[in-house]
Amino acid sequence: MKQFIDTAPFIYLIEGHPIFADKVIEHFSKSLSKGNTFETSVITLMEFGVKPAKQNQQAVIDKFKKLLQNLNIQLSTVDENIAQKAYQLRAKYKFLKGMDAIQIATALELNCTVFVTNDKALKKIVELPILKYLDKNKYTSRAN
Repeated sequence: MKQFIDTAPFIYLIEGHPIFADKVIEHFSKSLSKGNTFETSVITLMEFGVKPAKQNQQAVIDKFKKLLQNLNIQLSTVDENIAQKAYQLRAKYKFLKGMDAIQIATALELNCTVFVTNDKALKKIVELPILKYLDKNKYTSRAN
């Protein structure tokens, strides 16, 4: 299974979120043991880097890049096909923000089987199963 990882799970993990960090670790561990692979995009880097850049914390950005390297996750670029899918998604889903549309379009273009996020609004997307962390005790998937 190829999973697209949205920005929030990386933030939870790197920042040691008190509720979600352990769930992200558990998800990555279980997925890796099953031979699953992960994808993300340059949009994730852009979104992730804002807070550390504002706080002049290059070490946090470096930690994120090291995590990607350790999990063998490449940062996919955005091309014309992805841009086209993104605007089609935004035309279909009025609530969808531009960056989220690009992330989902990238996942679709990469033939990912699930999109891992914590964005409640994205559960309305039907083109791709959405795995969303719900609370500190569990996570569920529309893919199930």
